[in-house]
Amino acid sequence: MCQPAPRNATNYSPLVSVAPTGHELAPFPMNPDQFWTSLDGQILTVKNKDERTVALTLAFWPRNPAELELLKIHLADLHFTERSSLARIGIEMLTHGPVRLEGNRLVLDADAFIYDANFPNSAYWKKLLRPGTPVGRLFFAPPAAKLSSAEIWDAIKANDLKLPNTISIDSRGRVFLTPHQVSYTLSTKLQRINFEHIVSGNAGRSFLDKVQVRHEASPLTIPPRAGLLTSCSMYLKEHYVVLNQGEGNFGLHTSAILLDPIKTFGTNVMLEIYNTGDQPVVNPMVSVDIFRAPPFTNPEVKTLTKKRVRLLATASNLYKCLDENPPVHTAEARPKTKIVVRGQSGTMENRSVLVRANEDLKKFLEGEACPIGSRTMIQALDGAPADADTLIIDYFPDLLEHIELLTRIGDVKLRRIIFRKASRTHGYFLSSNAHARLDTYEAIGVQVYWYDEITKDLYLHTYKKDHGFFVREENARKFQETTILAFYGSAVGIDQADTARITGLVEQLTGFIGPNVGVLTGGGGGVMRLATDQARGQGALTGACFLELEAQPPEFGVDFFNTFQESSRHFRQKWFEAADFCIFNVGGVGTLEEIGIEMCNLKLGIRPRVPYVFFNARFWGDLRKQIKEMIRTKRAPAWIADYILFTDDPAEVVAFYRKKLQVL
Repeated sequence: MCQPAPRNATNYSPLVSVAPTGHELAPFPMNPDQFWTSLDGQILTVKNKDERTVALTLAFWPRNPAELELLKIHLADLHFTERSSLARIGIEMLTHGPVRLEGNRLVLDADAFIYDANFPNSAYWKKLLRPGTPVGRLFFAPPAAKLSSAEIWDAIKANDLKLPNTISIDSRGRVFLTPHQVSYTLSTKLQRINFEHIVSGNAGRSFLDKVQVRHEASPLTIPPRAGLLTSCSMYLKEHYVVLNQGEGNFGLHTSAILLDPIKTFGTNVMLEIYNTGDQPVVNPMVSVDIFRAPPFTNPEVKTLTKKRVRLLATASNLYKCLDENPPVHTAEARPKTKIVVRGQSGTMENRSVLVRANEDLKKFLEGEACPIGSRTMIQALDGAPADADTLIIDYFPDLLEHIELLTRIGDVKLRRIIFRKASRTHGYFLSSNAHARLDTYEAIGVQVYWYDEITKDLYLHTYKKDHGFFVREENARKFQETTILAFYGSAVGIDQADTARITGLVEQLTGFIGPNVGVLTGGGGGVMRLATDQARGQGALTGACFLELEAQPPEFGVDFFNTFQESSRHFRQKWFEAADFCIFNVGGVGTLEEIGIEMCNLKLGIRPRVPYVFFNARFWGDLRKQIKEMIRTKRAPAWIADYILFTDDPAEVVAFYRKKLQVL
């Protein structure tokens, strides 16, 4: 998992500050018996070696001095994995010599070359590699963490691990698989600036998924001295997979050999294989080793639960203090930007206090701090103690307050924001602009908590697939690891037959997917309530994207949620992209609108090619005819029919999932 360098570790900092490639789980400390990955390394030096090759020096910085000490002991056991985005544009990096220590960084030598001259960037690929370019990671794969053959098979049978349905497992714990019968090429419309963005890390996997062109290929063939982009299905939650590059007889896999848990999840897990010989390779085979990821232990959950309970009690007492007492700091607020919009500015009343999380919050718990706080957020920031790190505020900062906060971010050590109300004008519901501000806080490393007066609980804003939800902090990791089913359908009550069918479907899908499954709905009644109740009864996580509608009041009590103002209806639909699969149940015109968006997502590649299930074949019969007519008249791609199922039978849904996901 690519992580930014620690801000306060000046002796452990890379050449260029690398933005994280996604919203990811916190790293585990290094342990001699557990799998470990480094921060993303960077190119230190670039030197042209010959017409085909560039010599690189790669550098990696430890997270802290303690990690560095452990790394010194295991230098000979560290391996390199290239960034998959580089491999997918034809750039291979072969390391030579051991990892060595230079001061407070680890250094490795590598030769880079392009493994197929047909890539669109082949004429200028050398110029894309510069000092500071993120290149990949080091990893430590101890034998103690490697799964045996029996452990792999047990994990597959328990649905803890989903591997391609083409695998063979040998007695040494190696898994052999054949890729899908498809190949991919990069669009010839890509320009050099696009490749600049890919190499720099500003455009990643999702961008490449959209610009690559899929080709059916049976058999799958790699010509002599050429490369191939192909894919396989794999769903990793609790395991790392290390690809063996091979000996060349079935082709060589690139140095992008590490597949992470959580991120490796779907039917489009890319494989980059090239053939250095003078004979073709037909239907290449790849072997992998599987390792346990460090467990997220129960004590960690208990610690985070205690933290949330402590923060919840503090926030409750503090908001009571702010409500019952006048502000202490009443001097005129002095905005730095002097921006006024419709007569409003950052000086609007918004009771706030900026405190240090540990000692000051303890005082609040003991009731020793009242009265406290400022009338506006600006006053709280300007009068903050030097070591304050937590902004507790009544309303989530609006745009003008947000601007004022950002102008002061270099002057305060802000680590978290706790707010109580989403909007001055829309109460419980956040605007689309507010969601953009949440993204900004995530980008600059500020955690955001919602003290929800309705549920009397505290929720941390947590990301899954680049979309944020509010979740209890101790459940954040489980939420990110969970396979999510989006259940669409009417808020109107449904008959007994549909109730029985949906109940059976939830039971069978949770059994097929295994532990860590969740259901996401619009948070209303009818189908949504039924799916939520059934999922909760199966021990699954439940979630909702609440929309500001008088006709559909939110039904609270879910494990993860977000809120959207009525004018953000289509914007809200993007949050359902956090789900892995879609189930369309009996519904009305609102459900029909959601079907149109999701079908378009499938066509455009915004969603990978995964099963879409229309549950209640009779109800959706006319839509089935319409889709067939669209395909006949070439208004929809023919392949889309292969991923759509109309049925009333839960068992048929599970069989369809196995077939289309191509997993055991």
